[in-house]
Amino acid sequence: MRRSRTLTLTCLNLLLGVSLAGGCALSRAESAPKDCPTGQVSRGDTCLPADAEDFTKRQVADALKKYKLTAAMAEVWVDGERVSTAAAGEAMTGFPATTDMRFRIGSVAIPYMTTELLKLVDEGRVKLDDKLSRWRPDLPHADEITLKMLASASSGYADYVTDKTFIAELYKNPFRNWTAQERVKIAVSRPLVRPPGSGFAYSHANWVLLGEIISKVRGKPLGEVMREDILKPLGLSHTDISSTAEIPAPVLHGFDNERGVFEDATYWSPSWTVAEGAVMTGTLEDMAKSFAAIGEGKLLTPESHKLQLTPVVKVNGNTGFALGLPVQNTWIIQNPSFAGYAGTVAYLPSKKIAIATVATQGLGSTARNASSNVLQAIANHLAPERPVNLE
Repeated sequence: MRRSRTLTLTCLNLLLGVSLAGGCALSRAESAPKDCPTGQVSRGDTCLPADAEDFTKRQVADALKKYKLTAAMAEVWVDGERVSTAAAGEAMTGFPATTDMRFRIGSVAIPYMTTELLKLVDEGRVKLDDKLSRWRPDLPHADEITLKMLASASSGYADYVTDKTFIAELYKNPFRNWTAQERVKIAVSRPLVRPPGSGFAYSHANWVLLGEIISKVRGKPLGEVMREDILKPLGLSHTDISSTAEIPAPVLHGFDNERGVFEDATYWSPSWTVAEGAVMTGTLEDMAKSFAAIGEGKLLTPESHKLQLTPVVKVNGNTGFALGLPVQNTWIIQNPSFAGYAGTVAYLPSKKIAIATVATQGLGSTARNASSNVLQAIANHLAPERPVNLE
C-alpha cells in the first residue's frame, strides 16, 4: 500500500529558531546596515534580493493555482525581522485564509523534544549513550538502542504507520484515540528494519518513546515539560498542546481525499502521531520563531547545540538526519503533513533566514507537499549559494 499524505505527518517526505523579544519579534540582534550588492537590500547582517517580499507573495499565489490548493501561506523572517508574509485561498468556503490561522504542526515539535533531551544532558540527568532498557527493559533490543538512536531515527524499530492493519483502522475511524502503548506495541511486534544504530530508519515509535522517557526523567507529564521548558522560554504564545482534535481559533481547515472522498479532515484525531504532550497546533510565525531558536541554540550549551544540528545518519543525497530534524546544505528543516495539511519550516544559521510555509489540499490536488515546493523556491531565491532540493 502506498504511504498516504496523512501518514507522513512526522515522516520525511523527501529529505529533509530565538526567544520572543516582544510582540511578533524574533529576538532581533542590533547591528549596523550591511553594504549589499546592487539589487539587494540589508536586513541586519544579511543581504537579500530587493524583491524578496514580492517573490514570496508570487510563489504563494502561483502555488494555489498550480497545485490546486484550498489555501497557501508563507512567512519569511531574517534576523528577527519579518520580511514577508503572504496568504492566498480560503480557510473554508467563504472565509479567506490569513497568516495568523492555526494548524497542526506535526513533526515541527520533534526538535522541541530533542531540545528538551539535550537540556537533560546539559543538566547531567541523562547521557545520549544511555540505553532504552534503563526505562523500558520490556522492549525488544532495548539494551542495544540508545537515546541518541531514538533521537536520530536510527533505532531500527519499524514504523507503525506503515502497518496495514493500523492504516485500515485509522481510515475506518479517523476520530479514534490511539494510546502510546498501542502504537509502540505495533512497532516492536514487527521485525527491526535494520540493526540499531546502523543507519536511518524513520519510525514514529522513536518519538513516542522519547517523549515517554523525557516525562519519566522530569517526573511530570510531557505537556507540562514542553510548556515550561520550550514554549514559554521561546515565547511561542500561539502554539498549543492537545492530543485531541481541538484547534484554537482562528482555524485553517484541512481537506483530504485519502478515504476516497474529498472531505473536511480538520478535526480528525492527531493522537496517533507523536508522543502525547508533543501533539501541537501553531502558526507560521511560531514555527519560524522556534526554528530560529533551535538554529541559534537559544536553550542549549554550545556543545549540545552543535550535537543537535550535526547529522548522525544519512537520509539520501546531501540530506542527513541530526537529533530530531533533517539537515540539508546547513538548512535545518521539517516538513510535516497530516489530513490535508502540509507544512514546511527551515532555518539557515549563516544568514539567519527562517521560512515557514503551509498549504491545504484542494479538490484535485496531486502534490505530495506543496508547501515544500513553495519553501524551496523562496529559499533558493533568498540564498542561492545554499540551495535546497525538497523534491
